Amino acid sequence: MLRGPNELKMNSIAKILLTIFLFSLPAFALSPEEKLKDESQEQRAMELFLEVRCLVCNGQVIENSDSEFSYQMRKNIRQKIATGKTDDEIRAELTQEFGENILTKPSNKNKIILWALPTLLAISLLFIFWRRTVRHF
Repeated sequence: MLRGPNELKMNSIAKILLTIFLFSLPAFALSPEEKLKDESQEQRAMELFLEVRCLVCNGQVIENSDSEFSYQMRKNIRQKIATGKTDDEIRAELTQEFGENILTKPSNKNKIILWALPTLLAISLLFIFWRRTVRHF
């Protein structure tokens, strides 16, 4: 079956539009981030980005992540720094809002339990083993 000139023209236009659409997809990506004007503040922000986890990206820090969550967190942290909040205040706010898992370095209050519990368990097991072996002899 022969195609008419109008049908060929429409087919060519459809291919051109599809190509333009496919090449324009990167334009819909996240917009470039606005950096802080003060270099020391931007440096503080970059250090905080390495301490805050992306909750969407399986624990990846927000500095490396391209997710929408990480983008919003970087923007949020920069805004807090610009308003004059300290790093500790920002960490406390993030922990209050998202829990301890948001930080790569959780607070010290849980570390003692995490380190002491296995040690106490090992000592207890050794004591039980010692008591059982002493009884048999």
